[in-house]
Amino acid sequence: MSIDKIAKQAGIASSALRYYERCGLIGEGARIGGRRHYPPSVLQRLSVIKVCQGIGFSLSEISDLLDGPRGHNGAWRDMALGRRVEVQRQIRELQDLLGLLDAAIACACSALCECPHMGPDGHLARRPPELLKRLVGRWQQSTAGGPDCRDHVAAKVT
Repeated sequence: MSIDKIAKQAGIASSALRYYERCGLIGEGARIGGRRHYPPSVLQRLSVIKVCQGIGFSLSEISDLLDGPRGHNGAWRDMALGRRVEVQRQIRELQDLLGLLDAAIACACSALCECPHMGPDGHLARRPPELLKRLVGRWQQSTAGGPDCRDHVAAKVT
């Protein structure tokens, strides 16, 4: 099958197929008339790659899962269990973030920057600083470009 047909059927860009080929995730396509062609069996492998990416495995890990020693005799389950532990940790962190957001939403203060719960003696400030930094950092990344407390204070001063 031509690269275009495989790409369309797999739901990925043909450039991704070429990249996967360079990374060794799929075999090199045969050149017919200057265009790459792959066997239909590559669709199964591409499907596995997509599912593994969706689960959060890197391409390097996927390569190991597919072709490395972990990919055979059920040993891939160890990697999957490791990923599961990581997902559970992320869920706990996100639940902590939800708690932080719920506390901020429930605050009756007119300005979050003036909230005593966020101040040095506030219950939110007594959370482990590394956890708060990690959670707030992720939140700031997901809302990049939005105003933060400094913007509010600057607007209030001017």
